[in-house]
Amino acid sequence: MIDETLFPFAVAVRDVTGIKLIDGGDTVDVRFTAADGRMIAVLIPRAAFADLRASRLEPSAPLDGLERLEQT
Repeated sequence: MIDETLFPFAVAVRDVTGIKLIDGGDTVDVRFTAADGRMIAVLIPRAAFADLRASRLEPSAPLDGLERLEQT
């Protein structure tokens, strides 16, 4: 049996390096540079990303990459 226990994971983010829609627009691919220089990619369902953005991020949060994708 595979152990699928999820462990808490925290990382200090230095910069957001990219945000794009994938899977026909159903998933948001967010790429970060960590404080130690590691590159981290996070895949978030678009609906969950929209909820996060609406409830946790300020309206002025810089998400230009995704906004440009949504306008096309």
